[in-house]
Amino acid sequence: MADRANPSAKGAELVRVLGIDPGIQRLGYAVLEIEGSEVTPLSYGLISTEPGIPKNDRLYQVYNDVETLIQKYTPQVMGLETLIFAKNTRTATIISEVRGALLVLGKIHNMDIVEFSPLQVKTAVCGYGRASKAQIQQAVRILLSLAETPSPDDVADAIAIALCSAHRR
Repeated sequence: MADRANPSAKGAELVRVLGIDPGIQRLGYAVLEIEGSEVTPLSYGLISTEPGIPKNDRLYQVYNDVETLIQKYTPQVMGLETLIFAKNTRTATIISEVRGALLVLGKIHNMDIVEFSPLQVKTAVCGYGRASKAQIQQAVRILLSLAETPSPDDVADAIAIALCSAHRR
């Protein structure tokens, strides 16, 4: 996947969006550049942390890795998936802590922050709120004309969140 950090100068308003599927062990991210009706993926991937290290160190790693992306691509918008009801309160708490760190990071960098529920993301990208992970992966591959299907699903979700954020503007 090509990795473009420098903005182009085509004339139309250029907006960069950072989409994030928050997680502590696996955080999906995507940076899209929007110019007029043209959407170009600049970078997407996964930030991973090791389960055996202390939670605070993992949060710090996520914070630093996302900040590195922000410094490299200078997005104006951060799109985040909202926390849905989780049966496992420990998981919900950790995801909330990751989201809190990301919200602070977005504020520090003066980004517009938009949030979407999983239902909103699936509906916007697939046209169906109960779309499967595989359907989301195929939809983002088609929408962005990607050569390969984004994987794992955390990455495809982050791309879908970035697309929602781009369309919201």
